[in-house]
Amino acid sequence: MTDDSDPRINLNPPARKPAAGAPWRDDALQRQGIASELDALVSDLARGAEPAAIALDGGYGTGKTFILERWVREMHDRGQVAVYYNAWENDCDDDPLVSLIETLASNDKTDWGDRVAAALNEALAGILRKFTGLDVPKVLEAGKDETVGLLEAARGRRESRKMLKGLLAKLVEEAHADDKAGVVVVVDELDRCRPTFANELMERVKHVMNVPGLVFVFGVNTAALRETVKSMYGNIDAHQYLLRFFTEGPTMPQGAISPDPLQTGRADEYLRRLADRYGLRAFCNSHPLLQEYFGRTFDLLRIAMASGGLTPRESEHIMRLISKAAASLTTEWTSPMLPTVLVPLAIARIKNPDAYFQTVSHPDEALAVINCFFDVVSEANVDEQDQPSLDRVEMALYQVCHQPSSSSRIPPAHLALEKFASEKGISTLDDQHLSRRLTGITKERAGELLERAPQERWIFKTLRYITSHFDSVWRRDQAP
Repeated sequence: MTDDSDPRINLNPPARKPAAGAPWRDDALQRQGIASELDALVSDLARGAEPAAIALDGGYGTGKTFILERWVREMHDRGQVAVYYNAWENDCDDDPLVSLIETLASNDKTDWGDRVAAALNEALAGILRKFTGLDVPKVLEAGKDETVGLLEAARGRRESRKMLKGLLAKLVEEAHADDKAGVVVVVDELDRCRPTFANELMERVKHVMNVPGLVFVFGVNTAALRETVKSMYGNIDAHQYLLRFFTEGPTMPQGAISPDPLQTGRADEYLRRLADRYGLRAFCNSHPLLQEYFGRTFDLLRIAMASGGLTPRESEHIMRLISKAAASLTTEWTSPMLPTVLVPLAIARIKNPDAYFQTVSHPDEALAVINCFFDVVSEANVDEQDQPSLDRVEMALYQVCHQPSSSSRIPPAHLALEKFASEKGISTLDDQHLSRRLTGITKERAGELLERAPQERWIFKTLRYITSHFDSVWRRDQAP
């Protein structure tokens, strides 16, 4: 399909990082408003008399890291003292306190880093490293009585905490003198860490770094973190336990966008950027036979995303699978009907792998993928003009299942729908060939669906042939 002069699909684009001076320029989903909520909370808490910690709560893949990285960059741009600490990247440490303090000391985003790094490093090299408990055995080996050694170690830990709090209090004081909203420490990916590391980090923040004006902001999936707590302490009230460490803050939308017709433009913009990120649009535009392929793919992904059923991460993984599929196409796959089968397969692969592999293993029936697709797409939030596209998806999948490559036999799902639309009718609730979507439709609606069924028959392609090809392509480099 391609030659050396053609635009290429790029399945490994560079990581996206916030740009200095314009950290939100790639914010297609307009998430900056959540950062503004965090700003307002931090501004209030940083001038309070008590230590403060809040949580930005959201499920996996909802975009917490995207927001927090850009928010920290925005704070740096305006001179706010702020650091970003990825807990998961430091999960291999014995004690999270050392890497957390090291992150504070190595902060080069503001002039504070140069002014106090030496003091913090001195504390780390001296009292902190000697008495936090990491080097207690060395204290005990110093020729002292064991009891005296333990008392010395305990006294040293108190001294180290006092010194550390003094340094942090000085940092906050300097920030306030510069009319800044205290000091902000963003802790991300805590819910992905080992249970012991996650719990120890929260304990260190609460008991060692509890300085008024030093505000911790945790980016967490609290549902997952509650399970982490239960894995350590058993069947306790994990919600109340976590409230000891931080109060609730903003909550991320579960889907990439909320199911609001007014936000459809956000889905369009986000998908365009994803398509350009993987080179899909340029690749399809360079081949006239694929232009309609791209258009139909884009429309179906937009409908699914605008329904609120996909997170940003899921949307990106699906776009990557679609891009891989496009890169593997040859002239025999250039039918514009292909996306109506391929997009539901890609969505199921990411959203519900069990449904996907059920269909791949038994491609004579596509109900698992059909039901998965319509679980993602909330028809209550789909514009009337998009309903024919959804009908086309279902009817196309019905056409390719059961259909031998050299026969024009009508698939059983079509026969069931035709029978239901006839005068005699059947109970769709008892028919194994129809999806959950069709179990409650009227006979008139069944007739409309039949009229909207694709004119093109996939006689030359069965679902078995389609799934075997694209499943092989998607497995080739173990796509996410």
